[in-house]
Amino acid sequence: MNKNTVGFAIVVVLLLGAGFFSINLYFREKTSHDKLDIKSFPKMIGNWKGQDVPVTEREYSILETRNLVNRIYTDPSGSKLYLFIIYSETNRAVFHPPEVCMIGSGIAIIDRKVEQMDEGKHKLSANRILTEKGHSRDMALYCYKAGDIYTDKFYLQQVYLAFHQVLGQKVPGATIRVSMPVIVNETATADSLKSFLKETIRIIDNISN
Repeated sequence: MNKNTVGFAIVVVLLLGAGFFSINLYFREKTSHDKLDIKSFPKMIGNWKGQDVPVTEREYSILETRNLVNRIYTDPSGSKLYLFIIYSETNRAVFHPPEVCMIGSGIAIIDRKVEQMDEGKHKLSANRILTEKGHSRDMALYCYKAGDIYTDKFYLQQVYLAFHQVLGQKVPGATIRVSMPVIVNETATADSLKSFLKETIRIIDNISN
């Protein structure tokens, strides 16, 4: 057997091994279940009272998970805030950048920036976007959870989760989005969203540990 044949055989063996490992990891992710049901997220947050928004079977199919929160929160003044969380400890494929769905539904993103915030042990960053559809204008803050990290960067989340999944470690991940109409001004709206997002992260940390 010459050197070329030996080298080719080694490459084939390595590729077969990698393929077996990848298939095994894929089915392990698909058949694993999260320990945390994110629907247990509280419906009372300070003076905000939440009500679930129905999710259709088609939407569940698109999102590839049922472990999510889709909720409207209302305060005593009648202000409304929308919370959307997708959570998984096993399957990073369920996370997607929210703006992809927004653009697909005809929502225009007219401004975008990154907000830096402190929440207890976290120095977190979140995407802040201003959207418009028809005559209505909304603001949203969203970030990605990867273990103990909260970041505005989708690909950082994906790399972090993929690395730990290759090692066989279950690391919690989430997409967290809060949004509300801009009624008074953008500054007041952003302050309300930042306060609610920080409280949401604090609660997720508590119920996931």
